[in-house]
This record gives sequence, C-alpha cells and structure tokens, in this order.
Amino acid sequence: MRVTGVRQWIADFGFYNAIYIRIETDEGVVGEAEVAMRRRTRSVSALIEELSEYLIGRDPTRIEQHAERMYRDSFLGGTLLTIGISAIDQALWDLNGRALGVPVHRLLGGKFRDRVPVYTHAKAGGSPEEMAAEIRDRVDRGFTAVKTTLPGFYEKVTSVRHDRPALIPARQTETELLPTWTFKVIAEYFAAAREAVGPDIHLMLDCHGRLNVANAIRLCEALAPYDLTFIEEPVPADRVDWMLEVSRRSTTPIAAGERWGNHFASAPFIGAHAVAVVQPDVGICGGITAARKIATCAEAHGLSIAFHNPFGPLQSAATWQLAATLPNLMISESMITPAQTQYWERYTEDPPRVENGEWVVTDTPGLGPRLRVEEIVKHPFKPELDRGGTR
Repeated sequence: MRVTGVRQWIADFGFYNAIYIRIETDEGVVGEAEVAMRRRTRSVSALIEELSEYLIGRDPTRIEQHAERMYRDSFLGGTLLTIGISAIDQALWDLNGRALGVPVHRLLGGKFRDRVPVYTHAKAGGSPEEMAAEIRDRVDRGFTAVKTTLPGFYEKVTSVRHDRPALIPARQTETELLPTWTFKVIAEYFAAAREAVGPDIHLMLDCHGRLNVANAIRLCEALAPYDLTFIEEPVPADRVDWMLEVSRRSTTPIAAGERWGNHFASAPFIGAHAVAVVQPDVGICGGITAARKIATCAEAHGLSIAFHNPFGPLQSAATWQLAATLPNLMISESMITPAQTQYWERYTEDPPRVENGEWVVTDTPGLGPRLRVEEIVKHPFKPELDRGGTR
C-alpha cells in the first residue's frame, strides 16, 4: 500500500477555522484527521501541503518512521511545525485502523478503560453569580468537572478565542501593576461556584499564562480554600523554572502542556516535576505518536495526563482513542456545548458522544467519525476568525 495523495479542506467552525485532511492510497483505504491553530490557519495549511509532498509514494503503515522524519528533516521545530505533523500523524493512525478493521485504541495496546472522563467549559462571566450559574448549568447537563478562565481577565470565552476582557486590560503584560483587589475578587468567584455545585464537582481554572511568578503564587494562595482540581498555566508556559517555583509554593496542582511542540519539549517540565498535571494536545504536539510518548514519560514520573482538547469531533476522537489506553489518565478536555455540537454533526458522520461527563469507548475502525466533505466545502475558511485575540 502506498500514499497517492493528501487532500485538505479548511472549514468555518464558528469561532475558529478547522483544517480537515484525508490521506488517500492506491488500495482505496483513506485516513482522515482534524487540526486547528487559531490565528495561523493558513500557515499550518501550507505546512501540511509541504509535509504531504514527503508522504506521497510512501508506505502509510510506517507511522513512527514518518513522525521522526517529518520532524527531524524540517530542522527547525516549534508548534507550527508539529501541528502540521499532528494532522498527518492522526490521519495515518486512522488509515491503519481502517485498513485492519480495528479501532485505533487496539493499535495502541488496547483499552485500559471502557470510559474516558471529560470536562467541559464555562465562561467566567461578569460577576461571581454569573460564573456560578454557568458552572451549575454544566453540572445540570451531566458534567462532573468544569473549567473556566481567569475571572476579571476574560468575561466571555467562545471556544478558542477570548472576547471582552472584563476588568483587566487585554494587552496587559504579566509584569504590569494589577489592581489591589484582583485576588480577592477572583476568590469571590470561586467561592460562589463552590457553593453552587457543592464539594464533589471538579473545578479547574485556566490562566493562559497571564501572571508572573509572584502573582501566580498569590492566586494559588487565594484559591486554596476552594479545592480546585488544577490551575492551568498560571505563568507563561515557556520557562520550566517559573512553573516549578509556582508548583512548589502551591497546594493546588499546577497543569500545563498544550503549547509543547513534542515529547522533547515536554521532557524538561516532566523531569523537573514543574507540573503535576501534564496536558499534551494530540493536534499540537505531533499527533498520537508524540502524545503517547509524552504520556509514557509522565507515567514514569508519577504524573497525570489531562489532555488539552478544545476542538472538534475528529481531534476529540483521536484524543480519546489514546486516552482509553493510558493508565495515568486523569481526564480530557472537551468543548461539548450546544453551540459547538452543531459543527460536530455537520462535518462528520458518527461524531463522538459524551454522556454524563464520559465518552464510552467504541470499536468503530480507525478513529471512528467520517468526514462529510460535501458539507465542509459549503462552509469555507473565514479570514476574520484568524484575526486579533488576547493571548
């Protein structure tokens, strides 16, 4: 079997642009995948096109070899490159599962679990009462774990784009002066949320790297009474030493990993125990191949995996196929909201289903969902969705 072509389509996903690809072979077997990169869609699309030139004529069963060569032969790394690799890698796993008539989790060693726990999102809102109501709504929909963004910094969150900073200027850097009431007000939001949902619901906070080390420590101290499951990226994710200092001073577990380019990028953070919760993204780090290596490295250090995954149906399927095989899985992110679900149904046949905060592992060959290309082409790329943003 040889690869004969790689096709791609860019589709409007409501709040961002999604890239869908299909790898074709001379035996008629195909593999499909999905990635997204906010604000850099066209750059990733060009990378996928260039990487596809390497793949034409090659044996699609040599997944590890292709992952290695696409990364090494590019010389320069970084997440733009690994997102392009992620698209092809996920599609290769899908293709091989379809060729053998087995789900991808069988290729990865089989199920460790029959259900994958997932969490969803709630916007911070403009007041503690608003955030509490949002989180209560998600719990009423069956979720037992909910993540929100940093109150005061983001009032409204729509998928991967952040709109209308509420109290803190959008372009404020992590070293600038914060209002004296910042941490007191953030604590009030989480006090209201905890009171609204009780002690058994998992609450998580994503800071998007908005604080410096000193202020991140103050945040962790202010939120300690509310038993958060983790605080994500309290400081910019580039520095191991910054993340390590916050982790050592916080009683709440610190999480990071969505911005790691591959297993090489994750190793310094994991080896130093700079985070307690490791968050690779199958669509960013280099695909299933690289994410599995990150998970294994984390397991060797006694660290949990909580996949970053605020994207669509095919990437969610890839994430959860891998998650089902991992002994050190904590939970996976999902963007299962009424606004998002319409795109899942529009662009794929048999998208993943989440009930009561869990994805029940299926045995459909490959990743599971199938692209509905006839619908994808009706909703093309929107340049305006790649503009602007606050971090």
